[in-house]
Formats: sequence, structure tokens, C-alpha cells
Amino acid sequence: MPLKERAKRKKGCMSLRNKLAAIIAVAIIVKVGVVLIFKTYLHPVTWEYETIVNSILSGHGYTFNFLNTSYKSLNPPVYTFLCVAVYLLTNHNYFVLLMIHLAFTVFLAFTVFSIARRIFNEKVGCLAAALVLFHPGFMYYDAFNLVPFSIDSFFIAASLLLFLKFKDRPTVLNMMAVGVVIGLGALSRGIIGTLLPFFILYFILFHRSASFKKKSKVILSMMLATFIVISPWLIRNYVVHKRFVFLITTTGENLWRGNNPYATGTSLTKEGKSIFEMTPVEFHKKVFALDELGQKKFFEEEAIRYIRANPLVFVKSYFKKIYYFWWFSPQSGYIYPKAYLAIYKVAYIILITFSVLGIILALGFSPKAVRSGAWLLIFVFMSIFLTQSFFYVEGRHRWLVEPLLTIFFSYGITEIFRYIVDKERER
Repeated sequence: MPLKERAKRKKGCMSLRNKLAAIIAVAIIVKVGVVLIFKTYLHPVTWEYETIVNSILSGHGYTFNFLNTSYKSLNPPVYTFLCVAVYLLTNHNYFVLLMIHLAFTVFLAFTVFSIARRIFNEKVGCLAAALVLFHPGFMYYDAFNLVPFSIDSFFIAASLLLFLKFKDRPTVLNMMAVGVVIGLGALSRGIIGTLLPFFILYFILFHRSASFKKKSKVILSMMLATFIVISPWLIRNYVVHKRFVFLITTTGENLWRGNNPYATGTSLTKEGKSIFEMTPVEFHKKVFALDELGQKKFFEEEAIRYIRANPLVFVKSYFKKIYYFWWFSPQSGYIYPKAYLAIYKVAYIILITFSVLGIILALGFSPKAVRSGAWLLIFVFMSIFLTQSFFYVEGRHRWLVEPLLTIFFSYGITEIFRYIVDKERER
């Protein structure tokens, strides 16, 4: 490449990065402004995490009352202990915690930029990062809610970035690094742990030239590192419950919620009631008479019994939940003003349309290296939506991977723009 052309390209890259830095600065100002204007640091929307944190700080331990029973392992521990640390250091300051949410969204945007740059180019990365920073879901949750959506999504993106970076030189230490991030992600939201089997499957399918010994080392390295990271929580649960708990949490009700005679595919009925409210009094009495692990076992057995008795209904429901994951359920927007949902639907139609176009272009009309990276992105989507659809689906579950979807959207947009420019030049 001529020196002049190289300098021009370098200058263009620096210009893009400067623009990204400016976009990040604007996003920070906007989000901090929302927090200050609406004073959400005084009255944020709290979830079960806050109750558990307050229980820990008051000396009552990691407990939450759920279904008339005291749960000691309801939620994964990462966000809970992050809140405990922040509150101890800042005298229970919500503003600091909301700023940590914002910081993770910035980390997420930069991670998405890095992924897009590796698979496609910096232009795609900059556009994708900008879309993440101003994503309406993260704008809302960062400023108003004490729930770790930006943190969970960051762990998904960070796991992908590391695997993408190391997949072509998969040393034991590199793959263990991937496993560590997956393990931390699983301790933040259990479903992130499903990235591990999908990464393994991807490695087997796309690295056919690797020897059996090398593949075994890679797979075992990721598995071992993931297990080492989550093992303290598993040991803690064994000590607390006096028996081994395989999953990160004890909420077997999540599986039952999506697989029972009253299931709608979401957590609510068409009337806005919880699925549990629809069950008869006798069912309530059975549940309320059990302890935490008893309820877990009961709900799981009820769900499995229902699936075995109604296999075709289960399959139909499963695909309906996949549809809800990528589109909207009848319950979408139930707790928000209808106008918000209408605006978001318009934006999402644009996002999904150009994302599908980007996927088609990446898989069908791109070099082998681009196709390989695009397939890895698709494997990440699959790990989340295929697993989540076994349980129940709400719009916020898609937000976990929408930041990564913006990469395909950005690729589709930039390729269309490039095609139009090329046609104009030909004229």
C-alpha cells in the first residue's frame, strides 16, 4: 500500500475514533442529566436485589421472601455483592451505583466496537457502539432501575470478544481467560453460562483441522476455568442447603412459569396477572408448604410432567417463545405507556430489517474470515434465545443480545450506503 494511502486510511481511522469518543461523551452527559433531572438517585426502581442487599447489610444474610418461603439462593451473587460493596463504601448511595451502570454501558459499547472492528471494520464498530450507547432499553434501565442489564450484556459481549480474539490461537491460558469471563457472567445471570457449550460447538465445527488433542485442551481449559470461577458459589450453596445445587439459583419456578397449563410464554397472562395467580388454591397450598429446595424440586417436576404429557404443545409453545423473543408478545409494554411501545416497535423494525440484511450479506457475500466471525455472533444469539425459550420470554431478555445485533445492523447499513455511493460514482 502506498505511503500516502496508508496515511489517509490512518487519518480516517483516527477520525472515526474521535467521533466515537465524542459520542461516548454525549451519551454520558445525557444519561447523567436524566438521573439528575428526574432525581432517580433518590428513588430508583428497586428489584429483589435491593431486598437481598438490605438483608445482608442488616445482618440477616442472603435472604429473600418468595412464595411464602425464605430463599437463600434466589439470585446470582455478582450484582448483589457489587451493591453491598458500593453501599458500604458510600453510605448506601444510589447515585454511585447508577454511575456504575452507566460505566458498564460504556464498557459494553466499546466491547461491541471491538467485536465489530475485528469481524468487519471500524466504521461498522463506531455505528454499532453509538447505537448501544443510546439504546432505549439501556437508557431506561441505567437511569431508573437497580438491575444489572448493562452488566449482564457486557459479560456476554466480553466473552464473545475474548473468544473471537483467541479462537485462532487457542492456547490453554487464552481459553481459560474465556472461561473465567463466562463464569463471572454466569454468576451475574445464569443463562450466560450457556455460552460455554455453544463456544465449544463452534470450535468443533469451525476448527476441523485442529487435532483431537488440541480440541480437547481447548474445551477442557474453558470448562475448568468456568467451573473454578463458579465453584465458590456452588460450595456456598452446598453449605447453606446441605445438598448440592447444580444451577446458580434455586428458582425452579422459572421453568414451570413457561411450561404449565396456564402458560402464555411470558410471565403474565393476557389480563396482566402472574401465571402463579391462575393456579387453584390447592396448588398454592402445596407450594407454600415447601421450603426453598422443596419448591424448586416441585416446580421442576411439575414442568417436566407437563412437557412429557403434552410434547406437541411444548414444541408449539417453544417456537412461540422464540417468536416472542425476536418480536413482541401480547403482553409487551403492559407496564409502560402504549406510546413508548409504539415508538420502540418502529425503531426495532428498522433494527431487525437491516440486521437480517447484514446477516445475509455477511454469510453470503463476504470473505471467509468475515463469515466465520458472523457465525460466531449467531452462535451467541442462539445460546441465549434457544435457552431462554425453555423458560419464559419477555422483551428485556432480548436486550441482552440487542447490542450485538447492532453489529449486523451497522454492517447492513454501511454496505447499502457503500453500494449507493459506488453506483453514483459509476454514473
